[in-house]
Amino acid sequence: MITPLDILSLETWILILTSFILVRIYIHKKWQVLKNINIPHDPPTILGVGNMMGIIKDPNQMFLSYFKMKKKYGLVYGAYSWLTPSITIADPEILKQIFIKEFSTFPDRQKALLDVNGKEMNTALTSVTGSQWKRIRNTLSPTFSSSKLKEMFGIVEDCADSFVQNIGTINSDGDGRFDVSLAFGRLTLDGICSSAFGVKVDSQAANNGKESQVAKMAREFLAIEIFKNPMVFVFLVFPWLGKIAKIFDYSIFPKKYIIYFSKLIDSVVETKKKKKQRTDILQTMIDSQITEEDVKNGAVKGVTRTEMKGNALITLIAAYETTSNAMVFLAYNLAVYKDAQHKCREEIKQVIAEHGGLTYEAVQDLKYMTQCLNESMRLYSLVPANGRYCVRDITINGVTIPKGTLVNIPVFGMGRDEEFWNDPLTFNPDRMLDMNEIDPMIFQPFGAGPRNCIGMRFALLEIKITFAKLLQKFYLDVCEDTPAPPLEVTFKSGMRPKEIIHLKVTAVE
Repeated sequence: MITPLDILSLETWILILTSFILVRIYIHKKWQVLKNINIPHDPPTILGVGNMMGIIKDPNQMFLSYFKMKKKYGLVYGAYSWLTPSITIADPEILKQIFIKEFSTFPDRQKALLDVNGKEMNTALTSVTGSQWKRIRNTLSPTFSSSKLKEMFGIVEDCADSFVQNIGTINSDGDGRFDVSLAFGRLTLDGICSSAFGVKVDSQAANNGKESQVAKMAREFLAIEIFKNPMVFVFLVFPWLGKIAKIFDYSIFPKKYIIYFSKLIDSVVETKKKKKQRTDILQTMIDSQITEEDVKNGAVKGVTRTEMKGNALITLIAAYETTSNAMVFLAYNLAVYKDAQHKCREEIKQVIAEHGGLTYEAVQDLKYMTQCLNESMRLYSLVPANGRYCVRDITINGVTIPKGTLVNIPVFGMGRDEEFWNDPLTFNPDRMLDMNEIDPMIFQPFGAGPRNCIGMRFALLEIKITFAKLLQKFYLDVCEDTPAPPLEVTFKSGMRPKEIIHLKVTAVE
């Protein structure tokens, strides 16, 4: 009979056992952080990867678990991403401190996954921190000023006109039925590529088999579901591996797309340098280009060529999913709630008559449409959650947040919480009549504080121009198989309907 001592020596077995005990003690100590600061949480386990197993099995738990956990523990509760503690906070008073007054304590969105996107996208505004973030943010912010948005109005309007023209073809060639996500996705792709890369891609022409190579590559790139990559969870569980990944220029995104768009940007930049073209996001970055040497010398404004590529790419990723899905959800709500659609259409007619056309100023006067859009984004949030990383120990309103803790802000959950909204599952634009009465900590579709979404105003402009043009010419209606409200949603690369949504259009007489 073979005994353990026939396999390894007694000393080796003692060493293995001692190592196991020490590791277990280390894990146990790490899992005492939340208990020691009196943050309620479910007990972490090794097989549960701390408390992550539910999200690993079903990423939708990232936002659905809020309702169960809040009922169990209240507005503040914790969890472990393997050994790293996080605290979910839905208390608006604490969030106000985190986002605004104590911004220097919570300057970054996260620490995990910042170094695993490839050298270009590691320099994107959503990944960089500290002085680099401030320099890039200061450089790009003027791009979304009123004056610059007016200059980009024509880009957006051209894309919206192509969209309405395609909807007209759908209406005349068939029963008016169309795939909402596909149609708005193509529209948004046109707008983002035109503004971020300075190129016209005509993705909406794909209906006629004329899709360009740029549109094809962008569509494939945007279809990637990052959370299906197991390495994402490896980096979430062991965030220190990100530093190693950065050394080897590893990316969780397929390299072929990053290489393709990097070369495209190089080509467009050289063209624009020879002859300055229309105002777009890329042109702003070209006008502000600096060298790596300038960065080393402490430049406070400007972007390098690498940062230019990274921020063009992140604009494509971040703006495409959120903007197209915001349009999908708004179209669905207007098709279901006909009275809201009617009020929007009447307002559009009135505003256009007052301004003599659909101008930038006219779009700003579409107050009821803005109410509908805000209510749609409350009910169907564009992101499941926001995050802020704590860089020093702090206590806010009796809640202690240790250094190295991620604060999770449950955007989806707060948007549907009965504690904050009456009848939260009902689409009611009237509740958004006076935004001074809406707490910006509870309703934050584009984030809050200094690190909110930089492209928010551009996205809102694109959505309102599109619907102003669409509703002038067409009625939106549901199909026989259109699901009843509220829609079930899922998280892929962003929040989207769980099933394909079809609506139909008929021409306005």
